[in-house]
Amino acid sequence: MADWDDLLSFVRVRYEITRQRDGELLFRLPTTGDRTQTVAVRRVTGEDGHPWAQITSAVGRVERLDLTRTLELAATSVTGGVVVSDGLVLFRHAVPLLDTALDGFDRSFRLVVDVADRLEHELTGADEH
Repeated sequence: MADWDDLLSFVRVRYEITRQRDGELLFRLPTTGDRTQTVAVRRVTGEDGHPWAQITSAVGRVERLDLTRTLELAATSVTGGVVVSDGLVLFRHAVPLLDTALDGFDRSFRLVVDVADRLEHELTGADEH
């Protein structure tokens, strides 16, 4: 079981942090070929009142994407979903803190990054995020 501080330490040891704010970390993960994907992890409180780690990765600017196609492609993922925030389409997933072992976070990071990168590649052909 891990709390937010445990997760911060876990991420710092494994990844190069590009930005850190209170309750948020940004870092890049390699995907396929020369592609990389930025991932953000935020400490959030769920509707259940418990702490969660929310993992997001950008797909592209909302005005540049076919949203119907984006949703269709995202539907193939086993978990997570597509949201829009500040003009960006994001692939997002959340993991409960305190109920998840540290090694379980790595799988969630990879899932979010791989799906977001696949969507970005299929929808835009670019590697901006």
